[in-house]
Amino acid sequence: MKPLFKVCAVAKDEGPYLAEWVFHHLHFGFDLIHVYINRTSDSSAAVLERIGQSYPQVTFEFIDWIDLCDPGVSAKLQTVAYAKELEQSRQQGMNWLLFLDIDEFWTPNDFATSVDRFVARTCVDGRPQPICHLWHCELGQHAPFTPLQRGAGYELSSHLKTLFPLDGIDIRHVRVHHPIFGAEVTPLDADGAPMTFDAQQSELASHSVVKPKSAYIIHRMYRSEQEYMALSLRGRPSQRRRLKMNRPGYRSHRNVSIRYRFFWPEDEFRDYDHQRERFLAALDIESLITQDKADILARARRAVRMIKERLETPERTQAIAFLRGTRHAVVEAEKPPATSAESPVVEPKLDTPDPAQAMTPSSETHHDVGEAEQPPAPSVDSPVVAEPIQASADQRVGAPETNLPSTQPVRSRSWFMVMLGRFGFSTRDAS
Repeated sequence: MKPLFKVCAVAKDEGPYLAEWVFHHLHFGFDLIHVYINRTSDSSAAVLERIGQSYPQVTFEFIDWIDLCDPGVSAKLQTVAYAKELEQSRQQGMNWLLFLDIDEFWTPNDFATSVDRFVARTCVDGRPQPICHLWHCELGQHAPFTPLQRGAGYELSSHLKTLFPLDGIDIRHVRVHHPIFGAEVTPLDADGAPMTFDAQQSELASHSVVKPKSAYIIHRMYRSEQEYMALSLRGRPSQRRRLKMNRPGYRSHRNVSIRYRFFWPEDEFRDYDHQRERFLAALDIESLITQDKADILARARRAVRMIKERLETPERTQAIAFLRGTRHAVVEAEKPPATSAESPVVEPKLDTPDPAQAMTPSSETHHDVGEAEQPPAPSVDSPVVAEPIQASADQRVGAPETNLPSTQPVRSRSWFMVMLGRFGFSTRDAS
């Protein structure tokens, strides 16, 4: 009997993105999809209700009741929602569960294998074990609201998400990236090998195992520059609305040397793309999300103004880091204002990928899809390949963008100053 798979997410103002995310996971064989909505002001509920009318296996519920709890509880909104979902999935008879965000897409490397066939192939001894999937962080696209594209560049990360079985396994504690299991449980990587975790952070992969594997999570953490800017005002589902500047800059096809691209088989992606278009057309949800898209672009403009205002405050360093890689990037030319003793130091959160954690890929990888190789000749049916504008060739994938061009003008020396130099005079003597 085929095992049943469920994917669950917590969503906040994700209206324009929900339909694509739902289609993607139905396409790859997930049996049930459930979305918890919290602190949402857009059309998310209307979109999910429209989808559920045609696909009853897609459900949603509001989880705003968590805000009535003690602040220490409501701050853990995702963990509370996931714990609730774990129990609910067991009651529904689900066999496997995966927690994702709406910008995360479970994807097989061949773009064809369904999730149940992937698990059967990965757990070769017939004993279900958790399977860890590394983030593949998609680089930013030129246009906002761009769907998944064959040929898009990405960077590797040690962050991961875990698909885990619900039967016959000791689950001690639910966490966002990787649950805590009993000592007898051996999590696997997506190639079926025992997973190796970072010695300091148990929800991250060891750098030694960060390489392309048989399946992964596409993390669309940037999407486009406008959407990246808008994120600073949306915050996490577990946060009330406030300016969030804890990301280390915008990384796109314009400012990063691209080492990896998603070159899935053309036939499989063409079929996927056609089915996605038919799915969206049948739902006819564009009228529901038109205003949401306009709101996101307006929020991006407002975020730019607010972040630029932070350049004159003790938050200057954070603002500069957040703007790095965007058209609003600032060159640090003078000493920033001193941080007062009362100003809190914002530590990076676990779900904020640090570019330093994006690993340089191994030259021994044997994956055909996503390798750092020359792309095949494009066909008429191939989608537009992401913009090939790149940074210098010696820039490591995932390294901080410290080599962004300077905006300071270069002052040239006059012929008079050159002659003074030849006769041993300094420019100070000339003045």
